[in-house]
Amino acid sequence: MSTESIPRRAPVRVLRESVARKIAAGEVIDRPASVVRELLDNAIDAGGREISLYIKGGGIDAIRVVDNGIGMSEEDLRLCWLPHATSKIETEEDLHRITSLGFRGEALSALAFVSRLEILSRIEEENEGHRLVVHGGQLISLEPQGGRPGTIVTAEDLFYALPARRRFLKRPSTETNLCKGMFLEKALPFPDRAFKLFLEDKLTLFLPVSDLRERIASAYPEETHQNFLHEISGTGTGFSLRIIAATPDQYRKDRKHLQLFVNNRRIWDFSLLQAVEYAYSAYLPGGLYPVCYVFLELSPELVDFNIHPAKKEARIRNTEEIRKKISELLTSFLLNKGQKHRRMPGKEYTASTEKNSLWVEEVSNPGGFPFREGYGLTSSRLPPGSPFPLEALPDRSSEPPAFKRSFLPQDPFVYKGQVFGLFLLVEWGDRLYLVDQHAAHERFLYDSLAADRVSQPLLVPLEFPVEPEQEGTVTENARDLADMGIRLEKKESGAWALTGVPPVYKGAEEEIVEFITTHAGTKEVLQQNLFSRIACRKAIKDGGSLDPLSAYEILRYIFTLENPRCPHGRPLWVEITREELFRQVKRIV
Repeated sequence: MSTESIPRRAPVRVLRESVARKIAAGEVIDRPASVVRELLDNAIDAGGREISLYIKGGGIDAIRVVDNGIGMSEEDLRLCWLPHATSKIETEEDLHRITSLGFRGEALSALAFVSRLEILSRIEEENEGHRLVVHGGQLISLEPQGGRPGTIVTAEDLFYALPARRRFLKRPSTETNLCKGMFLEKALPFPDRAFKLFLEDKLTLFLPVSDLRERIASAYPEETHQNFLHEISGTGTGFSLRIIAATPDQYRKDRKHLQLFVNNRRIWDFSLLQAVEYAYSAYLPGGLYPVCYVFLELSPELVDFNIHPAKKEARIRNTEEIRKKISELLTSFLLNKGQKHRRMPGKEYTASTEKNSLWVEEVSNPGGFPFREGYGLTSSRLPPGSPFPLEALPDRSSEPPAFKRSFLPQDPFVYKGQVFGLFLLVEWGDRLYLVDQHAAHERFLYDSLAADRVSQPLLVPLEFPVEPEQEGTVTENARDLADMGIRLEKKESGAWALTGVPPVYKGAEEEIVEFITTHAGTKEVLQQNLFSRIACRKAIKDGGSLDPLSAYEILRYIFTLENPRCPHGRPLWVEITREELFRQVKRIV
């Protein structure tokens, strides 16, 4: 072995206090936006009703926060910039009762070591205030100075004492945008306070006192509108929820407006945010995201924010209950306001309960519809709420292929045929409907899968290998999938078997095995993703031939749906009015 590869032994040393403090400061203050975060937290905790933020040079040149809160005395100023100096907590037990945004006593200390810090503050009980100046962790002065009640904190020349950190900052314009984003993040949960943002000494954004809906609309005027936002509220054990949600037609192509606030802090919690996406998934196709702001108020003993330097994460004790409540509230909201209501002529359509049910596998095929696996409506169990009886259709093998519509005289619509091998053309009153045949069949199969949870043992269990890193995922999935009738057994280390599935899953066993070894998530998300994959694979494909009887049966089912969308959120049809057609051919000018 080369002697050059052997590390040179160095003695263990205790770092100088100045070096240790700069390292610690870098964990809390890593860019101008983190300065904005900490100073706004302090201004809010101080009870400021009017808070202003000034940014110069992307926050690198200067950041100033002005508030009219309770202020600090001379003795407070003397201590506030020292490590672990705080007025928020005193004992370890206080960590379990935190109600303030800040509590660690790290922010001002860190800022004092990486900038030229100046704090001017006055409490209302005193006639004059005091001015503190600290540069690079060195106290420069603390002297009396006049001023109004409240506090003004100015941090200039950020990272002048840490040039290596300063070189990693982005362009001033980029840092400015990050500071603005942090400003909005802090202002959203406090609509009862006024916030102002000044960029290069120009007032750029003013958020007056308002309600929660107005605050969000004012914060993002070009992307949201108060009229499209709805407030939903609910409570549970130790928590309350306020959700500001838009209808699905106000969608985004990113998650910018999918935000979660816990006790007025914006945090990232995968499970709770996933509950929002799950509720909207039936209305939004993949790649589209809702506009939804969740504000969760938790009893302090149920949440721990002391796990991340920037308090971007939290441990929440009753996550499952909260997640279910979010899903319940949003699902109810979307059923009432989220769907685009069908403008059907005449009375609401209810399918007949006469013996005209969906076909099962062994029924004869008068129209030549290819009932191969992956095409036919093969389930003997119908989706929840289906108006159709479970019996098979009577044998119509003796009827001519081109039979008349008269066999379904009760239907208020008329099926006209296939278009481009993709759509079913339907006439209903003064409207035409182009129904996506794949999406419609996919939705039926999806609902059939959700309805059938009675497991039947496989004659020959399907064994499959599991890598060590997959064991945890498969074990967790096995518990959740058991409620869907999917039975998994661990044979030995690295070997599992699929032993039972409901009858409607027939032919999808390999798909199930591939899915459970590669996907994770809550039970609801697993169910949605698995059912969507199976339904998509088994549904009739583009260009597939569809006979009139099967088309009628699909149409009769989808026209009774409250939310006529496929499992991926796409609408099942588009409609064209008689008037629109007349205008196209210039019959109406």
